[in-house]
Amino acid sequence: MDDIERASQEIFRVFMAEHWVRFYFAMENEGVVFLDVPAEAIEALKGTEAALAEFVAGVNGQPIDMESSRRAVGEFVFRTMEGGSYPTGLVGRAFDGKSLALMLKLFSVWLSGHEEMLDAEVLPLLEWERLFTAWRQDPAVARFAANLAAAGNPATPASGAIH
Repeated sequence: MDDIERASQEIFRVFMAEHWVRFYFAMENEGVVFLDVPAEAIEALKGTEAALAEFVAGVNGQPIDMESSRRAVGEFVFRTMEGGSYPTGLVGRAFDGKSLALMLKLFSVWLSGHEEMLDAEVLPLLEWERLFTAWRQDPAVARFAANLAAAGNPATPASGAIH
């Protein structure tokens, strides 16, 4: 696996953490949506994924919308990876690369197909990651991913096609 692929996977995990936080801990107060992550959830994450716990702690208590979510992910990724874990410029290339785009597309499909299950109880972030990884190993999903990768960016298949 090359550096861009590794960076793409690390960036994807931050996107997943951001979505997990919004999925379970977004609250509305007087028309403003903000994140209210319990301290014990951050502490549990800190025990297994210190960097992702740092990200979650950084967005906790903040008002959130699509733009602020994207900005939070980008700022965190560039602050923690660019020029440190990866050479300058590589993180930007990973953000713009096909590998990250494919993972995000697959994640979107997975979320759509599993929302009811995910909504039944608050699952730890690592469980989301385990479930998503297992789903990607399904032969139908692997074929779908290969077709997506080969075709560029086709529309998502009709419901029921891969889940």
